[in-house]
Amino acid sequence: MKRLCLCIHNHQPVGNFDYVFREAIDRSYVPFLETLSRYPRIKVSLHTSGPLLEFIERDSTSTYLDLVRSLVASGQLELVGGGYFEPILQLLPERDRIQQIQLMSDELLRLFGRRPTGLWLAERVWEPDLASSLARAGVQWTLVDDNGFEKSGLQGPDLTHAYVTEDQGQTLTVFPILKELRYRIPWSEPEETLGYIREFGEDAEVFVYGDDGEKFGLWPGTYDHVYTQGWLQRFFQALTDAEDVTTVTVAEAVSSLKPRERVYLPTCSYVEMEEWSLAASRQKTFADLRQKTSLEERSFLSGGTFRNFLGRYPESNRMHKRMLFVGSELGNADSEARMHYLRSQCNCAYWHGIFGGLYLPHLRDAIYTELLTAERLIPERRLGAWLQDTDADGRPEVVMATEHQVFFLHVCGGRLVLWDDLRQAWSWSNVMTRYHEAFHDRMLEVASQSETHRATNIHETLRLKDPDAPGALQFDDHMRVNFVDRFGPSLDAATGGEPVMKEYSAELGQTWARLEASGLIVKTFAPSERGLRVDFEIGAPQDWYVCELNLALWWEDRERSFVADSFTIGTEAHRLSVRTSSPVHVELSPIRTVSNSESGIETVYQGMTVSIALDLRTSRHLTLEIGG
Repeated sequence: MKRLCLCIHNHQPVGNFDYVFREAIDRSYVPFLETLSRYPRIKVSLHTSGPLLEFIERDSTSTYLDLVRSLVASGQLELVGGGYFEPILQLLPERDRIQQIQLMSDELLRLFGRRPTGLWLAERVWEPDLASSLARAGVQWTLVDDNGFEKSGLQGPDLTHAYVTEDQGQTLTVFPILKELRYRIPWSEPEETLGYIREFGEDAEVFVYGDDGEKFGLWPGTYDHVYTQGWLQRFFQALTDAEDVTTVTVAEAVSSLKPRERVYLPTCSYVEMEEWSLAASRQKTFADLRQKTSLEERSFLSGGTFRNFLGRYPESNRMHKRMLFVGSELGNADSEARMHYLRSQCNCAYWHGIFGGLYLPHLRDAIYTELLTAERLIPERRLGAWLQDTDADGRPEVVMATEHQVFFLHVCGGRLVLWDDLRQAWSWSNVMTRYHEAFHDRMLEVASQSETHRATNIHETLRLKDPDAPGALQFDDHMRVNFVDRFGPSLDAATGGEPVMKEYSAELGQTWARLEASGLIVKTFAPSERGLRVDFEIGAPQDWYVCELNLALWWEDRERSFVADSFTIGTEAHRLSVRTSSPVHVELSPIRTVSNSESGIETVYQGMTVSIALDLRTSRHLTLEIGG
């Protein structure tokens, strides 16, 4: 008898829109559980992330919790643990890793009366030293993508067994998630999937399927395919009728199987993640190389690792290091502040592929809201100005912290890279740069194709959700941060000129910081009650100076130019006033990116560029005051 483990992962990120939560619950999670309840011989392991559980508890109309309780009581459903707020555990300090796992265990005990024995790895991201962290947190088993096992030399029938791994003598049972099953379910007919399982010899012990619950109703075309056209009923009926295949929970597999041998898995995730984490220019090379390589040799090809996203996207790295900065300020106290801090570790806003939400402002906003709320609640924060390598690039940044604001200034280019308002729990600098992504090169091809609404595997297709996206595509030649300096002989030349990227010297006072590019400019930054005052002394032998700001706010979705010494931009929720010591030329323009998601390629508003130009023939001094 062959064992089949079906592990379903249901998750929505911190900060996602309520209507997305409800649509996922109504079209995917609940219909799946309702269908499962009609097939009592089918067993499933279920992971529900903390942010989703929190929403479901607030939603009095959802039957999700009652369905889970009933299925757990009947023995059909196993509860799977994880990091409560769905973090990439490897990116966290050890204390946070264990606390995230224990929070989930405690919550499942409270809601359903059971503690989990196993753990769902967020984005199936594995690193070898994670084994000891999981073991210390009481985790007995986890599932890892078969990609990692194949890199260790295992293949084919080898992937139908349990294994044990260890770190520092702490052991953990690990199962391969079979990509073949992920790509068949729910796209292939049930008998085809059972046929794949039956092809293996009698020594095959366990087949593990582990993937997102959104495949069953939320991905494009899948609701009709899975429910209206009855795929899930046919699948469960075929499993019920099968005499040679039985479904078991992962915990049952652990208790009935001995690990085949000890393995040491390399840093890995699923193959698509390895591709997405590479630079855009290398993704096609990696994909083409895999295509040309034989199946036997392909397993030894490695792409990037999840940590590559911190290198590819400074915006991701800033959030991550900002999180670590707040964590170091928090210390070891268990408090309301710590819960906000842990919530900020939700992985989705830190990366981009088909799924990652780095390009989604509302997800990044949610991370900063949690971080800055946590920081505001710290009773004795460090205040003043000091040097610290906050972004871990080997060079110190200037940190200026007041009771209500925090600023990070980078000496490379003399730029303000982070400006956080603790009262509003809002980051004015949370703007996304327009990067070249690999899928941009395929957009014109997709735009010429007719749209299809049939259920297809989104890893194998590219959809154009926004027909205007190809026309909105443009790339930035510099990072969209604040107080970017440019000079030129004319206004147009300065506006379009290269940013100054030399290293500025830094001089600090208790309440100010002065950055200087010798012979070009001196900028003195001083926090005000609700913003920032900057004094410019300009010595560059040019006729025009342009200061570029990139701000996380919405005003008008069009370009605009004017001359003024004061103006206000933003909405009622988030508004900034700008005043200058003399009239300046102002240009406003929206920042829109073209990004990908499960539903397709779309255009996303990211913020506003404000260019402030000073005619140096009339003055070489400027004072700028900006605040909310």
